[in-house]
Amino acid sequence: MLLIGRTIFEAMLAHLKAAYPLEGCGLLAGPAGRVRQLYPVDNRLHSGVAFEMEPAQLIAAIMDMEAQGQGLLAIYHSHPAGAAVPSPTDIAQANYPEAVQIIVSLEEPEQPQVGAFQIVDGRVSAVTLIVV
Repeated sequence: MLLIGRTIFEAMLAHLKAAYPLEGCGLLAGPAGRVRQLYPVDNRLHSGVAFEMEPAQLIAAIMDMEAQGQGLLAIYHSHPAGAAVPSPTDIAQANYPEAVQIIVSLEEPEQPQVGAFQIVDGRVSAVTLIVV
């Protein structure tokens, strides 16, 4: 289970909508399963079907998390024209099994669909995402 405040949740959706029709991406951090910080990161691939976080921004986000004593809780990205489920690429590139993978479908940008998953050794499990 992952708890996320409505303000951060809405900021994540706004970031992903702003990136549309490209995939947007970023990180969520906090203590013990409760998101406290959003880190939008540029997609250096500038692609509508794949993402790769801009390295300098990724490192800065991780360093800030560590400085604040927070842990990486989730990695989020959008599927501009796909479902809110992990693609084969998402599964293959899930290198942080401790982090929840949040995928936001923007097939209908005004009604985004959100899925949350744990991906460990190629196995995908749904995670409950609670917006409070």
